[in-house]
Amino acid sequence: MFDGGSSLFALATVVGVAPASASASGCHSSACVRVEGSKLHVDWIKAYSGDERFHGKFKIYAEKAHYVKWSPLATYYNTGTRQTFYKVNIDKNWPDGTDVCVQAFVEGTASNGTACVTVHD
Repeated sequence: MFDGGSSLFALATVVGVAPASASASGCHSSACVRVEGSKLHVDWIKAYSGDERFHGKFKIYAEKAHYVKWSPLATYYNTGTRQTFYKVNIDKNWPDGTDVCVQAFVEGTASNGTACVTVHD
């Protein structure tokens, strides 16, 4: 499960990782990750920015699950009235201890933070 209330994921501090429940999220610099699922089953992953306006792209990856996906280069918003994000459906069980990360790239080239959560049984 996600750790941090129940048990399935861990919430990231800086570039580190921590546990969560049936869902988990965390941010570092411009990168934010949200994962929904239960136990080792990952339903979906959402990449978004903690910045009000972020022009760039996100790399979503989980090395232990051999998964990498890039978002398109776009402007993403995170305000009280508007939030844009990049979401990928997974619908699979991933290995226990898998770190699911989102890395933000400003203008698509310069890394500006990585946020991770960890899948736990």
